[in-house]
Amino acid sequence: MSNHLANSTKNNNSTNITYATKPWQAPVNSQIIARAEQRVIKQLLQALLYENIIDFESESANTANDSADDGALLNFVIKAGDDVSYTAQGYIHYSFDIIRLNDLNVQRVVNSVAQDAILEHVISDILLNIEGAELKDSFIKELRHTLVNETQSQILASNIPVPIDTLTYEQLEGYLTAGHPYHPCFKSRIGFDLQDNYDYGPEFDQNIDVVWLAVKKELLVSNTTTGIDINEWVKDYVGADEFSALNAKLIEVLTITNETANNYCLIPAHPWQWQNTLIQALQPLLATQEVIYLGSAGHQYRAQQSIRSLTMLGDSDDNGNNDTINDKAYLKLSMHLINTSSTRILAKHTVMNAAVVTTWLNQLIADDKTAQALPIAFLGETVGVSLDHEALRARGYQHPTMYGGLAAIWRENVSQYLSKGQTAFPLNGVSYINADGSHLIAPLIAPWLDKYGVETWIAQLIKVTVTPLLHILFGYGVALECHAQNIVLVHEDGYPVKVLLKDLHDGVRYSPEHLTQQHLRPEFYSLPPAHAALNRGSFIETKDTDGIRDMTVACLFFVALSDIAIFMQTHYHYSEVAFWQQVADCVTDYQTSHPEHQVRFDLFDVFAEQTRIESLAKRRLFGDKAFPIKYINNPLFKSRG
Repeated sequence: MSNHLANSTKNNNSTNITYATKPWQAPVNSQIIARAEQRVIKQLLQALLYENIIDFESESANTANDSADDGALLNFVIKAGDDVSYTAQGYIHYSFDIIRLNDLNVQRVVNSVAQDAILEHVISDILLNIEGAELKDSFIKELRHTLVNETQSQILASNIPVPIDTLTYEQLEGYLTAGHPYHPCFKSRIGFDLQDNYDYGPEFDQNIDVVWLAVKKELLVSNTTTGIDINEWVKDYVGADEFSALNAKLIEVLTITNETANNYCLIPAHPWQWQNTLIQALQPLLATQEVIYLGSAGHQYRAQQSIRSLTMLGDSDDNGNNDTINDKAYLKLSMHLINTSSTRILAKHTVMNAAVVTTWLNQLIADDKTAQALPIAFLGETVGVSLDHEALRARGYQHPTMYGGLAAIWRENVSQYLSKGQTAFPLNGVSYINADGSHLIAPLIAPWLDKYGVETWIAQLIKVTVTPLLHILFGYGVALECHAQNIVLVHEDGYPVKVLLKDLHDGVRYSPEHLTQQHLRPEFYSLPPAHAALNRGSFIETKDTDGIRDMTVACLFFVALSDIAIFMQTHYHYSEVAFWQQVADCVTDYQTSHPEHQVRFDLFDVFAEQTRIESLAKRRLFGDKAFPIKYINNPLFKSRG
């Protein structure tokens, strides 16, 4: 499957097109640039307004055609100087009072003359004048990169929507090109140039060759759910013939030394990471042959939405096409790439904790009749391997990009949890909009809603999505960082039946004294103090029980469900009030059915009047001197009455 224009690179099997003649090097459609620019501006302003970083005024737009019956259409006005202001239209939604601007372009008004806003004016008029924003230069860089990358994506995107029933889960991971709907730097990808972005961005469907390295065993650490030797795992993963070929390369190199292949373990690396970071960072170890480059094992991969998570492709057909997907584990690799304001490395402690978290969560649900009935399932992260930066530091090796720079985690394939007739679907695809060349709006899930009815379908979606995470919170005392991209919806002909939860190696939080099954509490690998200093939100244990509640509410309700609620309101006129009433009823039904958890209903009160979220834009502008949080009004409190 390829849902993009036929533009070739070194990874394609079609006729090569030189870099200089690729579309993003040629003059581009000004309408496409303007559309991409308006999206970046709107998400930026929405974040600045919502996080109270800049002041604004709002007034009713006085229209009889409001598209949100939960609130009046508003005109927003942002003063940017004596003679300069910005105007936009949108809503303050019932869902956590989220601000969303509508399809009208943001206007820059100078001396009462209005023109469509451009990003550079927003930067000079607004961002550069925010007092105390010490990190604004890097934030601005991310915004500029986001604009260029989004423009490239829109230039190369197909104008032909693909029917939902023709897309596999793995294909959807590349088809859903919109990125994060809240974060203003939703496609920054700092470190990529445009060629890199095209070669490795998920929206471009390019084949990727993973790099394999042989590393001295004493320089690696690994952890698995089964205790399997890492080389045995790699042999099973790549195949016996491919493993033998890699091993033959290793032996060929080692003929000039006294070392044997048994002293090495194999570890994969992203080709971009190898070229841009590891060659320099590992140079002393390459010189001593403690690290040996082996190249490709012969398999090709496609990037998932998270960019550093890869799907292995199946064997090529007779025509050289290899769009088929096999059932091998997904591979998550370390990258010194900054995307949505985070460097996408894999720290040693998170790699080692991946198998610990998977084992623990599966132990919690193993003998739990409630969990089995829901059901709850995790895409287990069963194997992790990492370069041991501490061992290198003990030898006086201090390269700054070595921390978290060479590591891999394997995650179970969705096929392991699908029964006959079931299909996996990324939850953020629920609110995805197809747009054809004439800009007709076509929700991706429209056939499902037409078949089952909006209210019935939403009720089932809420039941299968909310109830399992409530049970993990109330039944076990554990919060999971399950936002839209970390939840996989399983459906039967479009009807939701269950969810699979993933990417949890550093996404769990609990209070030790409030765990319900103390005997199963694992020993986690602790995060280094330097890591904690850079990321104050990276921790597993806490005494802050409200914080545990807030993690569940922020990820599941604020990020995942709010986007769906607003989508349903905007495109199907399904009231946000009704949506959140259904969520509240789901919570109440669970609590009524499980009175044995009453203590934790009170302790982790999801009906609290306010909850907390991390202010992502504020953090990018001001840093972590004071951890940026925002108290927001909880729609469940209002729905409970």
